[in-house]
Amino acid sequence: MAVKIFFQGGVGGDWMSGWQRRETLRDLGHDVASLCHDAAMRSAHPSRWRLLLRKPEWNQKEAEEFNQLWFARLIAASPDLAWLEWPKLLSSETLQAARRKFPRCLFVGFYDDNPFGGRTQDAWQWRRFLDAAPQYDLLLVKRATDVERLRAIGARRAELFMHGYFEKLFRPRGGEDAHQHDVSFVGTALDHRVGFVRQLIGREELPVRVFGNRWERTLVYHRHRSHFAPPVLGEAYAEVLQTSRVNLGFVSSSNQDEYTMRSFEIPACRGFMLAERTPAHQALFEEGREAEFFSSVEECADKARFYLDHPEARRRIAQGGYERSTQCDYSLRRRLRDVLQALPGRAA
Repeated sequence: MAVKIFFQGGVGGDWMSGWQRRETLRDLGHDVASLCHDAAMRSAHPSRWRLLLRKPEWNQKEAEEFNQLWFARLIAASPDLAWLEWPKLLSSETLQAARRKFPRCLFVGFYDDNPFGGRTQDAWQWRRFLDAAPQYDLLLVKRATDVERLRAIGARRAELFMHGYFEKLFRPRGGEDAHQHDVSFVGTALDHRVGFVRQLIGREELPVRVFGNRWERTLVYHRHRSHFAPPVLGEAYAEVLQTSRVNLGFVSSSNQDEYTMRSFEIPACRGFMLAERTPAHQALFEEGREAEFFSSVEECADKARFYLDHPEARRRIAQGGYERSTQCDYSLRRRLRDVLQALPGRAA
């Protein structure tokens, strides 16, 4: 049964995970009205001076204007379900008013960053959200520890949501002859991965090609410029996954993650994935048959070199990962369908 959904999130382009979730909800047959919050988030972000003075907070005027816009758009949509992604600007008062206006609407909050993690410099961004947490009927999160902490501050219901791949974008392309990169990593320069990449390129002399943001702020970027390229998005990102012989899969330690979106996107493109050895990765894919894992720089470099020299073994594992993804249905479509089916009184 189709439902009317009000979707708030980052929907500025097909490369954004919010855009992919919104489109998947539409593909499932639901009537989705959306509000892109990107401009409001940028406008409400504190100035550099406030950040330097260590007094960051959302701009009150901009946040209030967004809350007013949000409420007006919610009324116009008159939804059965409000799906709200990273709703950092929404106040508890606005959500209370929304619940009074639409008592039968289910309010679902979604995020996959970690308000309780190691990024203490970003803690200010989550204050409004955490204050409003008890107003949501359901909060979908990535980590079991988040479930416990949200319940401790009064959340009605918090459950785990595992990501999946967007089928229209992440699919096999071309063949072995299409490979352009030996070893690649697509991602932002943060956490332990910066030092890890530095050692892979420097000490291990591995032919790593890095695509992403903020690497220009690192020393390894300036020492080994030829190894770095601008970010790739959407189709260009999927193409890199497909045309790399070895795709590295780092997680975010400050987010306390055990997997990322690329954990599903690489195998979905029939790419060979060499990822950090985590409990989630080991549960999703069989090591040595459907993916390869590492726990150190040395293990990563040794395995990368081995599979660069053994294309048949590499192709066999890439095919195994692809088959696991499709047979177990790690698709975003399946993930969202399961969530909607579990909502009280709703059918996907």
